[in-house]
Amino acid sequence: MYGTCHHRQKGKKIFEAVWNIVAIAAPVFGGRIPAIVTQSLAKLNGTGKKAVTLVVYGNRAYEDALLELNDITEKCKFEIIASGAFIAQHSMNPDIAAGRPDDKDRKVITEFAEKVILKLNSEAKNKIKVPGNYPYKVFTPLPTTPLSLSACTLCQQCVSVCPTNAITMETGAIKTNPEKCILCMACTANCPENIRILPPPLQEKMRQMLGKLKSVHRENEFFL
Repeated sequence: MYGTCHHRQKGKKIFEAVWNIVAIAAPVFGGRIPAIVTQSLAKLNGTGKKAVTLVVYGNRAYEDALLELNDITEKCKFEIIASGAFIAQHSMNPDIAAGRPDDKDRKVITEFAEKVILKLNSEAKNKIKVPGNYPYKVFTPLPTTPLSLSACTLCQQCVSVCPTNAITMETGAIKTNPEKCILCMACTANCPENIRILPPPLQEKMRQMLGKLKSVHRENEFFL
């Protein structure tokens, strides 16, 4: 009976701790987090809430992105108790970090989550320090957008997945607003016909610039 009550109380404490924590995650583009993310986060009020901040990048480098995410999260009055930088398949060059996150990644991420829960229950308070520089790296957007080949079936899947509403269908054709597009590549990844692509010159440029990363295996990083 004692064991059952003990585990119930422990479970209740964990549930209450997790209930008061927020996970804030963002992709990394060119060593920064997208402006749409910072604009959205700025509307939040984290007073009295703890947060775990996470950035996801395609095996090159996350540079100032995690610091930038933590700065905006703290400005919103969240208490950051842990941070992480996770590896995922590169959005523009899928051959880089292909298949990641893999089983090993999932294992270490689960272990990280368990450590976060332990820290919550211990009520430890320490300033989370992450890599990065301020002023942040200058982000220069690429002057292009993905395009749809002539075989496009106009299913509008790309329209539905675009996080910035940059893609519309006008006069029977798919149009992309370059001022709204952040080159997240969600449209290309979700095209059922695989005919939503980067312009070939840019694709070749990315292949040459990032090709050496195919043989690099970066590890996930955690800050507690």
